[in-house]
Amino acid sequence: MISQFFILSPRGDSIVTKDYRGDVVRGTAEIFFRKLKGWPSGNPPPIFNVEGVHFLHIKRGGLFFVCTTKFNVQPTTVLELLVRIAALCKDYCGTLSEETIRRNFVLVYELLDEVIDFGYAQTTSTQTLKAYIHNEPVVVAPLETQATKHAPSGAANRPVALRFSAQRDRKNEIFLDLLERLTVLFNASGSVLRAEIDGCIQMKCFLAGAPELRLGLNEDLQIARGRGVYGIVLDDCNFHECVQMDQFDSSRTLVMRPPDGEFTVMNYRMSGNFQNPLPFRASLTIEPCGVGLVDVILRLDCDMPAKCHGTNVSVRCPLPKMTSSCGYDLGAAGQTVEYNKEDKTAVWKIAQANGGVAYYTRLKLMVPEEEKHKVKKEVGPISLEFEVPMYVCSGLNVRFLRVFEAGRDFVPFRWVRYISHSDSYVARI
Repeated sequence: MISQFFILSPRGDSIVTKDYRGDVVRGTAEIFFRKLKGWPSGNPPPIFNVEGVHFLHIKRGGLFFVCTTKFNVQPTTVLELLVRIAALCKDYCGTLSEETIRRNFVLVYELLDEVIDFGYAQTTSTQTLKAYIHNEPVVVAPLETQATKHAPSGAANRPVALRFSAQRDRKNEIFLDLLERLTVLFNASGSVLRAEIDGCIQMKCFLAGAPELRLGLNEDLQIARGRGVYGIVLDDCNFHECVQMDQFDSSRTLVMRPPDGEFTVMNYRMSGNFQNPLPFRASLTIEPCGVGLVDVILRLDCDMPAKCHGTNVSVRCPLPKMTSSCGYDLGAAGQTVEYNKEDKTAVWKIAQANGGVAYYTRLKLMVPEEEKHKVKKEVGPISLEFEVPMYVCSGLNVRFLRVFEAGRDFVPFRWVRYISHSDSYVARI
């Protein structure tokens, strides 16, 4: 059971505060934020204790969702509750941001009254709560209604609880995201030591009624390594409770009646050989240039197809501790280098990295002459952060997405996108 719940802004302001049991002193939000900002490593754990009060928190959309309790609760259960509350706020408010929560605080309080009773969780189902939530959401950004080939950027951010004219005039739409997080480790020669994919298929539906939906995946999809040696082989997978598995073994088709709101259709893990190449490969070369001068040349190879590109690519390279200064030469426009003197790291940022292209930058280090031989030992490893739209390494793809309902001619708009982004992407030197 939990004692308090509150939502904090990035500045530490209390946007929503709810005290369910009255057994924890007031002012815990300020205590939490001070502890959070004063944590030695700068990256506090999701659970910590201050003077007998347990604080459990997650961060979503720049906001802190926090619970407090004095009881010996199951921590994963409380963290899962926080995740679902954040998902409910996104479903009912449309987006998850400070402005959205402030403008819909009455709706958020109504949700909290239904979700938690005297510290005990009741229900977190978006569809179940629609019968008990009566406040209308305040849409922060106006919806784009112009019919285009591509979905507007905010089209999937509509609240699920819009009623009356907005509900009648809306289009039948399905938004499907195939997301993959990459965990990759390269050795000094560029060979892959470890490569894993943690992926999921997320769906958000705006459909009238409760039609049946059929989602087709690759026909050569295999589950578990012992069952096949060809095609796309997943180590493990699990499905949402609404998914019917009757046709999955025979035709790799998922049949479901999707609930309201955003939900995860399928989670999967994959390791080993992928159908498509890894998007990036980083390397480093060291060149002595003169007395007390060393050049570190960073190279980024984009191994994905030329039609693809990576966005917000960040290459982080730790430098020797004896570095006194760091200059740089950039290879092309749209790139920046930031050098942090305190922790001796250089961050090379590329706004857009196109497939099939190699990018370079030269870091000019000034180090003591007598310690130049130590530079190679103290540089690295290189870590990457990026996002690649419309590209997944696993090769998993959606063959079809169909909607059926007896007696109704359903022609919904279907938006499908693929996104790969880094989880832990490291190259040793």
